[in-house]
Amino acid sequence: MKYTALTIGPIVDTITLGRKTSEIWMASYLFSSFMKNSIKKIKALDGVEFVIPYVDDDSIFEEQDNGVGMFHDRFIFKSEDVSLETVEQILQEEKDALSSMIATSIDKNQQKVKAFFDQYFQTYLFETSQSFNDPINKISKIMDSVELHTPPLECEEDYMRLFLNRNTILGSDLAKVSFGKKPSFDSIEAIASQELDEDMTSATNAHKYIAIIYADGDNLGSYIKRQNNVTQVSKRLFEFDKKASQTIKNHGALPIFIGGDDLIIFSPVINGEQTVFDLLNDLSQDYKEALETDESTLSFGVSLTYYKYPLYEALERSRDALFGVAKEHSGKNAIALSAQKHSGQSFNFCVGKESEAYAKFLKLVKSILVNESKLELPHAIHHKLKSYEKLFESIDFEKSLEHTFKNIFDEDLHQDKFKEGLKEIRELMQILGNSKESQERLFSMLSTIKLLRGDRK
Repeated sequence: MKYTALTIGPIVDTITLGRKTSEIWMASYLFSSFMKNSIKKIKALDGVEFVIPYVDDDSIFEEQDNGVGMFHDRFIFKSEDVSLETVEQILQEEKDALSSMIATSIDKNQQKVKAFFDQYFQTYLFETSQSFNDPINKISKIMDSVELHTPPLECEEDYMRLFLNRNTILGSDLAKVSFGKKPSFDSIEAIASQELDEDMTSATNAHKYIAIIYADGDNLGSYIKRQNNVTQVSKRLFEFDKKASQTIKNHGALPIFIGGDDLIIFSPVINGEQTVFDLLNDLSQDYKEALETDESTLSFGVSLTYYKYPLYEALERSRDALFGVAKEHSGKNAIALSAQKHSGQSFNFCVGKESEAYAKFLKLVKSILVNESKLELPHAIHHKLKSYEKLFESIDFEKSLEHTFKNIFDEDLHQDKFKEGLKEIRELMQILGNSKESQERLFSMLSTIKLLRGDRK
């Protein structure tokens, strides 16, 4: 018995070429489609048993999938005698099919386009007869090192850039087959303001911002290592992907990529009585239920940006927030948020999803934005608190914070209209602590709430 593994690329680099929702979607879907068709042909060979992904549900191979790319950039299968040459031939057939489709879409010479994509589509194959107790983790580590060796691209014309054009994509055969017709994609502005339909008179500032979400599983390798049946793990991840796709759509969001424990999503910041944080919570619950464990959790990187902000930069912000911040958080299972306001002001924070601080933050968000008797906060409270930052650093919160708050917010209005809101802020401060870092996190949380509140200056 031997293992054969494949990893493909360059997915992240291709996604950054997109400037519109349809272009970002195609940049991701192109690779998912390649993997789907390749795996379907390999699965039909005698004696093949896939380790990842889960492929025993034939419905995932349907051509019409409504644009949901559910195939990751990697596979591993077991077989007795399927040769690398056979796999390479299948991969070349799929490269050629995509090249032909793209050449037709951009009306360019077939042979030149094929030569370009023979270089552009990077396929790294690995084969071993070694026995593994933990094949997913062991082989994945090998593939991680293999894919670092990316050859330079030598070409006269960049046909991928030419193809990733909204009008070209919508008219392509790949898009039509996926959706069963010529598709349409909401703009970033339309996604952000989805709940308003065409009634923009009730738009708030929050409806002009988009949330771009990257998600990735925490400690999944450790979880897999402890399982007796790795195929069952693949199946559970497949079940999560199906549920996540529906959850994302229920929140008015657009799934760009759903593959195993990896997600890319475009979401409204606020949609009816729901915020982007409700979506994150629902996805976390979907993941927990599918894997039937708390050992592996989901961490998220979220960028909040004005709808006219460059999309590729917003994607990069959310990816950096996930892998540079949330995945480095103690215990992981975190949300790292990076916000860039239209004014140019930026702020960010990271918080554990199971922490008391996050629970209090969510309570504030709900109380201020959703409840019928909305919690009220004083104008520009985050600026007010920031002006007392040095004072807060010097006092004992347990003994003095309540008294200090009364001295700072000493007007009748503060003890009447804003009393409950100030109490919630004070309790959040006590949870976070009085260090400079903790206070910066508080100011960023309050800035996020102000952004979500939107219609108030």
